[in-house]
Amino acid sequence: MAQLLSSIVSTAANHVSSCTRLPVIMGRSLATSTVRPGLEEFFEKEDNLGKTRIRVGRSWRLEELRLKSNTDLHKLWYVLLKERNMLLTMEHAYKEAYVAMPNDERIDKVAESMENLEEVVKERNRAYYQLECGVTGERDRFMRRDALGRFVFYKPVEHSMPSQMNTGYRKTLRFRYGCSMNEPVKDFLGKYSENINFKQHYKELLQMREAARVVRRFPEVDMDALVQKYPLVNPERLMRWKKIRGQNTTVHDA
Repeated sequence: MAQLLSSIVSTAANHVSSCTRLPVIMGRSLATSTVRPGLEEFFEKEDNLGKTRIRVGRSWRLEELRLKSNTDLHKLWYVLLKERNMLLTMEHAYKEAYVAMPNDERIDKVAESMENLEEVVKERNRAYYQLECGVTGERDRFMRRDALGRFVFYKPVEHSMPSQMNTGYRKTLRFRYGCSMNEPVKDFLGKYSENINFKQHYKELLQMREAARVVRRFPEVDMDALVQKYPLVNPERLMRWKKIRGQNTTVHDA
Protein backbone atom coordinates (compact mmCIF):
# COMPACT_ATOMS: atom_id res chain seq x y z
CA MET A 1 0.00 0.00 0.00
CA ALA A 2 2.72 2.44 0.96
CA GLN A 3 4.70 1.65 -2.18
CA LEU A 4 1.63 2.15 -4.36
CA LEU A 5 0.75 5.51 -2.80
CA SER A 6 4.40 6.58 -2.97
CA SER A 7 4.44 5.72 -6.67
CA ILE A 8 1.31 7.85 -7.22
CA VAL A 9 2.89 10.82 -5.46
CA SER A 10 6.24 10.41 -7.21
CA THR A 11 4.59 10.11 -10.64
CA ALA A 12 2.66 13.33 -10.10
CA ALA A 13 5.75 15.10 -8.81
CA ASN A 14 7.87 13.94 -11.79
CA HIS A 15 5.17 15.07 -14.19
CA VAL A 16 5.06 18.50 -12.60
CA SER A 17 8.84 18.88 -12.57
CA SER A 18 9.07 17.91 -16.25
CA CYS A 19 6.64 20.65 -17.29
CA THR A 20 8.06 23.83 -18.82
CA ARG A 21 8.16 26.63 -16.32
CA LEU A 22 7.51 30.26 -17.13
CA PRO A 23 10.34 32.75 -16.69
CA VAL A 24 10.31 34.56 -13.37
CA ILE A 25 9.98 38.33 -13.55
CA MET A 26 11.93 39.95 -10.78
CA GLY A 27 10.22 42.76 -8.90
CA ARG A 28 10.15 44.32 -5.53
CA SER A 29 10.29 41.90 -2.63
CA LEU A 30 7.04 40.87 -0.95
CA ALA A 31 6.55 39.20 2.42
CA THR A 32 4.92 35.91 1.49
CA SER A 33 4.72 32.43 2.91
CA THR A 34 6.97 29.58 1.84
CA VAL A 35 6.45 28.86 -1.87
CA ARG A 36 6.13 25.22 -2.90
CA PRO A 37 5.66 25.08 -6.67
CA GLY A 38 3.97 22.06 -8.13
CA LEU A 39 1.24 19.68 -7.02
CA GLU A 40 3.05 18.17 -4.04
CA GLU A 41 0.66 19.80 -1.59
CA PHE A 42 -2.24 17.83 -3.08
CA PHE A 43 -0.80 14.68 -1.48
CA GLU A 44 -0.02 13.51 2.03
CA LYS A 45 3.39 14.03 3.53
CA GLU A 46 5.72 11.13 2.98
CA ASP A 47 5.89 10.54 6.74
CA ASN A 48 2.14 9.81 6.82
CA LEU A 49 2.11 7.40 3.88
CA GLY A 50 1.60 3.80 4.93
CA LYS A 51 0.27 4.64 8.40
CA THR A 52 -3.03 3.19 9.57
CA ARG A 53 -3.73 6.07 11.96
CA ILE A 54 -2.73 9.74 11.84
CA ARG A 55 -2.97 11.99 14.87
CA VAL A 56 -5.13 15.00 14.10
CA GLY A 57 -6.92 17.67 16.12
CA ARG A 58 -10.54 18.71 16.29
CA SER A 59 -12.43 21.15 14.11
CA TRP A 60 -12.51 24.91 14.69
CA ARG A 61 -15.33 26.11 16.93
CA LEU A 62 -17.47 29.19 16.45
CA GLU A 63 -16.36 30.86 19.67
CA GLU A 64 -12.71 30.44 18.64
CA LEU A 65 -13.24 31.85 15.16
CA ARG A 66 -15.14 34.88 16.51
CA LEU A 67 -11.93 35.99 18.27
CA LYS A 68 -9.93 36.18 15.04
CA SER A 69 -9.58 39.15 12.71
CA ASN A 70 -10.84 39.22 9.15
CA THR A 71 -7.30 38.81 7.84
CA ASP A 72 -6.73 35.71 9.96
CA LEU A 73 -10.05 34.26 8.84
CA HIS A 74 -9.13 34.88 5.22
CA LYS A 75 -5.81 33.08 5.66
CA LEU A 76 -7.40 30.23 7.59
CA TRP A 77 -10.00 29.73 4.87
CA TYR A 78 -7.33 29.05 2.27
CA VAL A 79 -5.46 26.77 4.66
CA LEU A 80 -8.62 24.74 5.13
CA LEU A 81 -9.31 24.81 1.40
CA LYS A 82 -5.86 23.38 0.64
CA GLU A 83 -6.32 20.75 3.33
CA ARG A 84 -9.70 19.74 1.90
CA ASN A 85 -8.27 19.44 -1.61
CA MET A 86 -5.42 17.30 -0.31
CA LEU A 87 -7.78 15.01 1.60
CA LEU A 88 -10.10 14.59 -1.36
CA THR A 89 -7.14 13.76 -3.58
CA MET A 90 -5.86 11.17 -1.12
CA GLU A 91 -9.34 9.74 -0.71
CA HIS A 92 -9.48 9.13 -4.45
CA ALA A 93 -5.96 7.64 -4.40
CA TYR A 94 -6.85 5.26 -1.58
CA LYS A 95 -10.02 4.19 -3.41
CA GLU A 96 -8.00 3.48 -6.54
CA ALA A 97 -5.64 1.35 -4.44
CA TYR A 98 -8.57 -0.43 -2.68
CA VAL A 99 -7.13 0.60 0.69
CA ALA A 100 -8.93 2.16 3.65
CA MET A 101 -8.01 5.80 4.15
CA PRO A 102 -6.56 6.46 7.62
CA ASN A 103 -8.63 8.88 9.70
CA ASP A 104 -11.17 9.65 6.99
CA GLU A 105 -13.05 11.79 9.54
CA ARG A 106 -10.54 14.53 8.73
CA ILE A 107 -12.70 15.47 5.75
CA ASP A 108 -15.71 16.01 8.03
CA LYS A 109 -13.63 18.06 10.47
CA VAL A 110 -12.37 20.33 7.71
CA ALA A 111 -15.90 20.72 6.32
CA GLU A 112 -17.24 21.60 9.78
CA SER A 113 -14.45 24.15 10.27
CA MET A 114 -15.23 25.79 6.92
CA GLU A 115 -18.94 25.93 7.74
CA ASN A 116 -18.21 27.57 11.10
CA LEU A 117 -15.84 30.05 9.49
CA GLU A 118 -18.41 30.96 6.87
CA GLU A 119 -21.04 31.44 9.58
CA VAL A 120 -18.74 33.85 11.46
CA VAL A 121 -18.15 35.87 8.28
CA LYS A 122 -21.91 36.03 7.66
CA GLU A 123 -22.47 37.24 11.22
CA ARG A 124 -20.00 40.08 10.71
CA ASN A 125 -21.48 41.01 7.34
CA ARG A 126 -24.99 41.10 8.79
CA ALA A 127 -23.85 43.22 11.72
CA TYR A 128 -22.07 45.68 9.39
CA TYR A 129 -24.97 46.08 6.97
CA GLN A 130 -27.51 46.42 9.78
CA LEU A 131 -25.41 49.14 11.39
CA GLU A 132 -24.66 51.06 8.20
CA CYS A 133 -27.72 50.43 6.02
CA GLY A 134 -30.36 48.95 8.31
CA VAL A 135 -30.60 45.74 6.28
CA THR A 136 -28.92 42.34 6.54
CA GLY A 137 -27.17 42.62 3.18
CA GLU A 138 -28.27 39.13 2.19
CA ARG A 139 -30.55 38.14 -0.62
CA ASP A 140 -34.23 38.26 0.30
CA ARG A 141 -35.84 34.86 0.52
CA PHE A 142 -39.56 34.34 0.35
CA MET A 143 -42.01 31.47 0.07
CA ARG A 144 -43.66 30.40 -3.14
CA ARG A 145 -45.44 27.30 -4.38
CA ASP A 146 -43.58 24.73 -6.43
CA ALA A 147 -45.04 22.57 -9.20
CA LEU A 148 -46.64 20.26 -6.59
CA GLY A 149 -48.25 23.08 -4.64
CA ARG A 150 -45.87 22.91 -1.68
CA PHE A 151 -44.46 26.09 -0.14
CA VAL A 152 -40.69 26.24 -0.66
CA PHE A 153 -38.05 28.92 -0.14
CA TYR A 154 -37.03 30.92 -3.18
CA LYS A 155 -34.10 33.33 -3.59
CA PRO A 156 -34.16 35.77 -6.49
CA VAL A 157 -31.12 35.41 -8.72
CA GLU A 158 -29.62 38.27 -10.68
CA HIS A 159 -29.23 37.64 -14.42
CA SER A 160 -27.47 39.56 -17.15
CA MET A 161 -30.53 39.30 -19.41
CA PRO A 162 -33.87 40.92 -18.52
CA SER A 163 -36.70 38.57 -17.64
CA GLN A 164 -38.85 39.62 -20.62
CA MET A 165 -36.03 38.58 -22.96
CA ASN A 166 -34.87 35.45 -21.10
CA THR A 167 -37.48 33.02 -22.40
CA GLY A 168 -35.51 29.91 -21.36
CA TYR A 169 -35.38 30.95 -17.73
CA ARG A 170 -39.07 31.88 -17.74
CA LYS A 171 -39.89 28.40 -19.04
CA THR A 172 -37.78 26.91 -16.25
CA LEU A 173 -39.64 28.96 -13.64
CA ARG A 174 -42.98 28.00 -15.17
CA PHE A 175 -42.07 24.33 -15.00
CA ARG A 176 -40.57 24.52 -11.48
CA TYR A 177 -42.93 26.96 -9.78
CA GLY A 178 -45.98 27.01 -12.02
CA CYS A 179 -48.86 25.50 -10.03
CA SER A 180 -52.45 25.50 -11.25
CA MET A 181 -53.85 24.14 -7.94
CA ASN A 182 -56.14 21.73 -9.78
CA GLU A 183 -57.87 18.75 -8.22
CA PRO A 184 -54.89 16.31 -8.45
CA VAL A 185 -52.64 18.90 -6.80
CA LYS A 186 -55.15 19.52 -4.00
CA ASP A 187 -55.50 15.79 -3.46
CA PHE A 188 -51.72 15.45 -3.25
CA LEU A 189 -51.44 18.35 -0.78
CA GLY A 190 -54.05 16.77 1.45
CA LYS A 191 -52.24 13.44 1.55
CA TYR A 192 -48.89 15.18 1.91
CA SER A 193 -50.00 17.23 4.93
CA GLU A 194 -51.61 14.13 6.43
CA ASN A 195 -48.33 12.25 6.09
CA ILE A 196 -46.38 15.11 7.71
CA ASN A 197 -48.84 15.33 10.61
CA PHE A 198 -48.68 11.56 11.12
CA LYS A 199 -44.86 11.64 11.30
CA GLN A 200 -44.95 14.57 13.72
CA HIS A 201 -47.52 12.86 15.94
CA TYR A 202 -45.51 9.62 15.89
CA LYS A 203 -42.34 11.47 16.90
CA GLU A 204 -44.22 13.22 19.71
CA LEU A 205 -45.64 9.90 20.89
CA LEU A 206 -42.18 8.34 21.04
CA GLN A 207 -40.88 11.20 23.17
CA MET A 208 -43.93 10.96 25.43
CA ARG A 209 -43.25 7.27 25.99
CA GLU A 210 -39.59 7.90 26.76
CA ALA A 211 -40.46 10.74 29.16
CA ALA A 212 -43.15 8.60 30.83
CA ARG A 213 -40.60 5.83 31.37
CA VAL A 214 -38.25 8.33 33.02
CA VAL A 215 -41.00 9.71 35.30
CA ARG A 216 -42.09 6.23 36.36
CA ARG A 217 -38.55 5.33 37.32
CA PHE A 218 -37.61 8.72 38.82
CA PRO A 219 -40.73 10.40 40.28
CA GLU A 220 -38.71 13.38 41.57
CA VAL A 221 -37.27 14.20 38.15
CA ASP A 222 -36.73 17.85 37.21
CA MET A 223 -39.40 18.72 34.63
CA ASP A 224 -37.33 21.51 33.08
CA ALA A 225 -34.49 19.10 32.37
CA LEU A 226 -36.98 16.55 31.07
CA VAL A 227 -38.53 19.07 28.66
CA GLN A 228 -35.07 20.10 27.50
CA LYS A 229 -34.29 16.45 26.77
CA TYR A 230 -37.67 15.82 25.09
CA PRO A 231 -38.81 19.16 23.56
CA LEU A 232 -42.01 17.74 22.04
CA VAL A 233 -43.37 16.67 25.42
CA ASN A 234 -46.15 18.69 27.07
CA PRO A 235 -45.56 18.47 30.86
CA GLU A 236 -49.23 18.92 31.79
CA ARG A 237 -50.36 16.31 29.32
CA LEU A 238 -47.55 14.01 30.43
CA MET A 239 -48.62 14.06 34.10
CA ARG A 240 -52.23 13.34 33.11
CA TRP A 241 -51.21 10.40 30.97
CA LYS A 242 -52.50 7.04 32.13
CA LYS A 243 -49.16 5.38 31.49
CA ILE A 244 -47.57 7.18 34.45
CA ARG A 245 -50.49 7.71 36.80
CA GLY A 246 -50.92 4.51 38.81
CA GLN A 247 -48.98 4.65 42.11
CA ASN A 248 -47.17 7.87 41.22
CA THR A 249 -48.79 10.72 43.16
CA THR A 250 -45.90 13.22 43.00
CA VAL A 251 -47.03 16.67 41.86
CA HIS A 252 -44.69 18.51 39.50
CA ASP A 253 -44.74 22.19 38.74
CA ALA A 254 -45.46 22.67 35.06
